[in-house]
This record gives sequence, structure tokens and C-alpha cells, in this order.
Amino acid sequence: MSLNEVTLNLPNYPMEELSKIRQRLISQNKKVFDFGTGDPKIPTWAPIREAVAQSVTPISQYPATRGGPDLIESIWGYCNRNFGIKSGQGFDIMATNGSKEAIFHIALCLVGRAGGKKIIAYPDPGYPVYRSSALYAGGIPYPMHLKAENDFQMEPWTLPEEVQKNIAALWINYPHNPTGAILKKGHLEKIIEWCEKRDVVLLADDCYIDIYNPAWDKEGKKPLTPITYTSKNVYSFMSLSKRSGMTGYRSGFLIGDSRYMGLVGTARANMGVGTPTMLQKAAAIAWADDRHVAERRQIFAKRIELAIPYLQKLGMIEHKPEATFYLWCKVPKGMDDVAFCLRLAEEGVITSPSQWLSEGMKGSMRFALVPEDPDTVEAMEIVTRLVKNL
Repeated sequence: MSLNEVTLNLPNYPMEELSKIRQRLISQNKKVFDFGTGDPKIPTWAPIREAVAQSVTPISQYPATRGGPDLIESIWGYCNRNFGIKSGQGFDIMATNGSKEAIFHIALCLVGRAGGKKIIAYPDPGYPVYRSSALYAGGIPYPMHLKAENDFQMEPWTLPEEVQKNIAALWINYPHNPTGAILKKGHLEKIIEWCEKRDVVLLADDCYIDIYNPAWDKEGKKPLTPITYTSKNVYSFMSLSKRSGMTGYRSGFLIGDSRYMGLVGTARANMGVGTPTMLQKAAAIAWADDRHVAERRQIFAKRIELAIPYLQKLGMIEHKPEATFYLWCKVPKGMDDVAFCLRLAEEGVITSPSQWLSEGMKGSMRFALVPEDPDTVEAMEIVTRLVKNL
């Protein structure tokens, strides 16, 4: 059987590789400390689970592709509370099955726009789906290499002129996975201005928008997102995966320019992406409540405080991140990041090397602080012993 060129040449998805390593360690009866995949081990808020159980009906029917009334109302409430955005202000919304499928499918709507623009630019390191979605849509993926000395800020205006002219869409991802970097106000305004000047659709992967330093709650601060500045040619992808511990529920929403959202919805109706009704009910409960999210921020903050001192003493990280639950570290003693992470995995500690989270970036690694507190401490002690014995 013949397959298309993209499928034939697509590398294994990084998280699948980590899953294989994890299963091998388990089969060897080794205790596993999995800091590889960003899937926090925190119980999902009880009212969310109860909503699913209570919403299973004797007769199953197709769900509303764009989301039922209860869910849409709940999402608008969330947007109003957190971003000051109300219905009728140039925005429209629709439910999605998490953010991953929506991120993948939006490329099908954007490649070839504005006179044939085919480039989709995105941060590197970053989410692998930015690249694969561009390829499957027949577009040209263009990684923008982020640098620590620039606080991992995107600078599309520095790209070659020929590239800038042919960018159909630009992905930004702040708070940033994998580094935890946040977007600075003046820098975001400059990105928005550049996109307007170049007629580029700005796509914001805001999966981690609610995962930030809990001290900010008292200060009234939040990570920045472009939808608080404009609706014109802007789309934000939100998710309940990290915010509410609903990774397995696959629930999120898309908000953006109302002028074209109807057309995006028409396209999505052909893709079979309607969220099951019982999950819509659970999502409506989740988006309506911010207290359980604040509790999750406190849990992540504690885990960061537990891990940071070990890694700082080893010279692997300097500063505590202000957002996400990731620690982006230097690999010790100039080792190859893949080799070091595989060596660490032999001790039962699974992490992600930078070469698996980027397109060629070497020398770094990511800890996703998803294990519980005692396991985090035990794992950091294993890391310390290994590094000191190298």
C-alpha cells in the first residue's frame, strides 16, 4: 500500500517514544518517575467527574459541533472574568476536542490564504503539531529558533523579507512549552502590530494561560494573550487539559475573529470533531469555576519549590519559571541531551531531551513536574547522585 509523502516521512511523536521507555522500565519492575509527558497526576475536580456520570443518557445522539448552549455560555463567562471579553465584541467561539486537534485542523483553513501564502511559522522548541499540521495541509513549516538570551521571545520581523511576505499564519505559545517563558507586554504589542502590517493570522496556543505563579492572583496579574488587545485576524486556542486536569477528556475551545469563525466552523463540520455531549456538560462546569484552578496552581508551585534547589545546586537551571509546570534545564557537563536523558531513564527518571522537543536544539532537557511531591523529591535525589557520579 502506498501512503502520502508526509506520512511516510513523519518522525515518531516524541511523547510516544517516552511512553515506550516508560513501559520498558515497568516491565523490568523498576519504579518510574515520569517527568516526560505533561500529564499532571492531580485528581480531576469532583464536580467535573460527576457531571460526566450524570450526563450519560439512554439514547445517544450526535453532539453540536460548535458546542451546546450551556457550554458556550460557560465559555463566555470564563472569557469575561479572565480577559474582559464579551459576546458581540468582534469575537466568536466554538468548542474543540482539546487544543491539539484544533491546532492541527486550523492549518487546513489557512494554508494558501491571501494570494497563496503557504508558510506557517512557529516557535522552536515548541509543540510538534505546529510543524506536522503545516505539512499535512500542504504548507511550508518554518521554525523560529528561540534563544535564552532573548528570554525566548518571538521576533518575526527579523526573518528574511521573502519569508515575511509569504507567512500565512504565525504561532505563538506563551506561557511557553517547554521553557516556561512568558510574553512581555511591549513584545506582544509589537507582534500584533507586525501581523497587522503583514496581513498574517496570529494563532495563540494558550494551553497554559491559567498555569502561572499563584502569587500573581493577589496582584491581579495573568499571562498575556493577544485576544485582550484585538480580535482582528487573531485566534486563541484554549484547553481544559492543564487548567482543570482534563487531559483525557479532550476539551477546549477556539476564540477569535468573528468575521471568519463561521467559515472555520463550516470546515470543522466536515472533520467529525463534535465533542460528546457528556463531556460538554463537564466542560461547562469546569469553565465556570476558577477556584479549583487556583488550587492546581498552588500544587504546581510547591512542586517547583521542591525541585528547583536540587537543579540549581547542580548548575542545571538558574531561575524559577513564572508559569507552566516545566523546568527547562541545561544538560550537565556538556553531555548530549538525548544520551543524558536515556542514561537518567535507566535510573527510572524519565525526562524530555531538547532534541525531541525541537528541530535540532541540543544541550537542554525538560522536567514536567507531574509526579506527586514525595516522588519528585526522590527523583531529584536520583538526578543529583547521577550527575555527581558522571
